[in-house]
Amino acid sequence: MADMNRVRFRPHQSILIAAFIAFVGVLPIAFGPNLPGDAVSADGGTPVRWAFVPLLLIPIAVFVWVLRSGTDADASGLRVRGLLATKRIPWSEIRELATDNRGRAVALLRDGYAVNLASVKQDDVSRLVAASGNPIVWHKNKNEDQ
Repeated sequence: MADMNRVRFRPHQSILIAAFIAFVGVLPIAFGPNLPGDAVSADGGTPVRWAFVPLLLIPIAVFVWVLRSGTDADASGLRVRGLLATKRIPWSEIRELATDNRGRAVALLRDGYAVNLASVKQDDVSRLVAASGNPIVWHKNKNEDQ
């Protein structure tokens, strides 16, 4: 029954297209034709400019981040996923939900820590609360009304 109320929040998938375009854009820089001053390889092939190859890692990291990151909510709690880590937070550890100055949702924990909820915006908090099945208090940032 918990799966019926599960909600998932993910980054916008159009970022994948931007990451692909960036990857393709870096390829000519790292593997492009000879430029004046480039050392020509012995076999006459295209040289690899090793200094620029690490630039390929940036769009790859963005691609993996979009596929991996986000927030899942169900009756048992939240699962917040980033590029390298996952944090599971039961509802019993959450004191309240709030939003920051940019309208992103934040879970304020009972131990005083705050956890940014990846890909959850202010308008999504009501769906998050509905997935919990529990009455959770959430507050708008006081600076937003001014």
